[in-house]
Amino acid sequence: MNEYNIIQLFLFIMIVLTLINGLVYFKKLIKLQEENNELLKKLLKEGIKEENNDALPYNEIEKLKTEFIKNNR
Repeated sequence: MNEYNIIQLFLFIMIVLTLINGLVYFKKLIKLQEENNELLKKLLKEGIKEENNDALPYNEIEKLKTEFIKNNR
C-alpha cells in the first residue's frame, strides 16, 4: 500500500511539472510572437515593402537581425 502512495505522489509531481513547463513555454511563445508583431509593424512604418516580389536587401536584413539580437539580451 505504501508503494502505491509513492507512485501516485511521483505521478502527481510529474503532471504538475509538465503543466508548469507548458505554461512557461507558451508564455515565451507569446512574448516572441509579440516581438515579431512589433518588428512587422516597424517594417510597415518604415515603408519597407516588397516591390516586384524581391527579397530584402542584405543590409536591411542585417539591421533587423542586430536589432532583434539586442532586444533579446
